[in-house]
Amino acid sequence: MWPIHLNLGFKVFYYYEGFYFLTAILAASWLGFSRLNKAGLDGWILVENLPWILLGAVAGARLFHFMFWDLKALLADPLSFFRIWEGGLSITGGLAGGILAALVCFRKGKADFWRVFAVASPALLVGQAIGRVGCFLNGDAWGVPTHLPWGVSEPKFGTFLPSLARDHRVPSGAWLWCVEQGHSLPDSLRTVPLHPTQLYEALGDLLLAGAVVLLARRLAATDGPWMKVFWLHVGGYSILRFALEFLHGDRDAILWAGMTGLQIGLVGFACLSWGLYWNVGRAHSPQNASPR
Repeated sequence: MWPIHLNLGFKVFYYYEGFYFLTAILAASWLGFSRLNKAGLDGWILVENLPWILLGAVAGARLFHFMFWDLKALLADPLSFFRIWEGGLSITGGLAGGILAALVCFRKGKADFWRVFAVASPALLVGQAIGRVGCFLNGDAWGVPTHLPWGVSEPKFGTFLPSLARDHRVPSGAWLWCVEQGHSLPDSLRTVPLHPTQLYEALGDLLLAGAVVLLARRLAATDGPWMKVFWLHVGGYSILRFALEFLHGDRDAILWAGMTGLQIGLVGFACLSWGLYWNVGRAHSPQNASPR
């Protein structure tokens, strides 16, 4: 693990995620561009609209963060919504905002959104997986304590860049949480072993990407319906994130039946997604096809 602080001289960004996010964005964009061109589509439609897609992703990530984790802070200081350098980005909200922005941009550009998404979907999931590895390295989205052999102890302090000096002033969120919960002693330099929920999600993203590729290959024989890939992607991710929330140490307050507000929303959206997934399949089945 390597939590980093970016020291620009006039400003220090503690537990800086930008490097990891940039790596994920570049990797997903390159892979998506390559897949679109290989499929005979125009990969430049992704590149040209990338700024708007990223803007939508950031807006969605901020909105979900404050809605489900820090609403009081937003109400007390509405301008904090725009201070993204202070942290607070929800990958679930980022996915929702980015997809919505892409839908608007691609429709405006007369592109087949469902076909483009079906081809680019694995690239997006790979990018999500890389981002979650970045969260693991940075110590974000930590899990609850575990006695399993792969439990990970997260460090109390980060490392300054570019000097590589250790920081002994600002403790990590995971360490503070463990001390507050009584899992770690106040004089400890690392947390107790925690579930690496970030890596669980990264693995789940890659498995979902594999499922998406298999589905897309099957749909290629009949040229669709490509909307099924969309609902598999968002529905599968909703289930994955819903399940992993039970293991998150930074979980939000419980609202009902042992679930947080985010989980209630996720399970509802997952049910909607899977219902639409099967409905799309029935609507395009040979039995329901219109006669020519």
